[in-house]
This record gives sequence, C-alpha cells and structure tokens, in this order.
Amino acid sequence: MNLTTFEAACRLGLLLGQKIFVVSGGEPKEHPQFLEFCKELDNQLKFFGGTFTVTSNGMWFPDRVDEMLELAKLETFSGMQVYTNKKWYKDYDFIISHIEEIKALPKVTVETTDIRSMQDLGRARTNADCQKEKAGSQYFMSCLNGHLLAAQVPDPAYMGRYMGVGTMCKPLVDYKGDVHLSESCKCPSFGNVVTDNHMDIFRRMKVSKQCLGCAGGRKFTQSTRPDIVNAKRLLGI
Repeated sequence: MNLTTFEAACRLGLLLGQKIFVVSGGEPKEHPQFLEFCKELDNQLKFFGGTFTVTSNGMWFPDRVDEMLELAKLETFSGMQVYTNKKWYKDYDFIISHIEEIKALPKVTVETTDIRSMQDLGRARTNADCQKEKAGSQYFMSCLNGHLLAAQVPDPAYMGRYMGVGTMCKPLVDYKGDVHLSESCKCPSFGNVVTDNHMDIFRRMKVSKQCLGCAGGRKFTQSTRPDIVNAKRLLGI
C-alpha cells in the first residue's frame, strides 16, 4: 500500500463514523513507511476523534525497538498486540524467549492463545492443515458486518440476539485500496478508496448481500446454532 491509498482508506473510515482503526497485514511493520502511515492516521484521528491499534507477529524485535518507542508516543495510538502461537507461527520460540522484554515496552501486549477465527487469507487459503482447523472451529467468518446490519435489520434490538462470539467481521481496505465488508480479501470489492467516490462505496455496502463464498460463509449457511439460525432468518439466508 502507498501513502495516498492509506490516507484515502482513513478518510473512508472516518466518513463511516469509525472511531477505532486496526493497522494489520500480513505483518504491517515490514512496510518501509509503517511509522509514516501511523503518524498520518494519528494526525487524522486527533482532528476527528478516535484511536488505533496495531497487530504484529513481533519480529521487529530487537532491531526496530526505537521505532516502537516512537510509535508509543503518538497520542491516538492505544497499543500493539503481538500475537504468536506455537502451532502456527515459526518464530514462536524466539518471541517467547524475549516475551518479558517485549512486554516491557510501552503499549505492547503479547497474546499466545489459540486462533479463534482463522480466515481465508494468505497461506491459510492453500494450507490443508489450516483449512481443516477452520472446518472444525466453532467460530465463523459469517459475513455479518455491523454497518451492514444496522442498515438492513429493521429492529436493532434483534442484533444482540445473534451477534455471538466469532460472528462479526470488520470492514477491510486492502493494499490496493479495494473495500471489503469482511476481513477476507476473497470477499467482493465495493469500490476503491482512491478512484471511487466514498459515498458511492458506502451506498453499495449498504444494500449489499452476503456472497457466502468463503469457508466461513459456507459454514454459516449450514449452521444449526440457534443464534445463527435467527441471523439467517433475519437476513433472508
């Protein structure tokens, strides 16, 4: 992603009323302009209000600690979650061996719990073990999105009845600037933040229906869990 695309992605989020942004990847700190991006987001959030977090595998340690210290000084930066997992992350042993040093850095936490909702992204899309893990999980990539639900469900009180753990997706802007209603780039794009009018993107999102093309979506359609059955009824699935 380049800076122009990142700035436009931030503007779309602010137009939609977002107050919490997540800078993720892949591994975001591999981007050579990572800190520049975070400073730009910080400037926008200071003006409009909000906070942002970063997710990372922690492999910036120890070479880029100075950069992390600079990041921690940004007013709207609320923290970085370093995630690692013995089963899926090849650098797990390294992170664990330095866990106290990493956690001692300001605004950094380390998480090692099992993956709750593996997504059809990156190596997970082509790795048989990942697909098996996803098929056996109790969680969903369900195509349920907060903005979409608010626009389409007549009575918002119903939302609390089927927004169970692992059923919500967050909107995503990918590295090309394409906007998806889920965290999977496999989901259809509703427009590009650089080339398309942002209100047009929002209108397309507002009337969209779930494509259910990912593994989690297919699992969602087959679920007999009561809250999911209710969700399918309300959404006409």
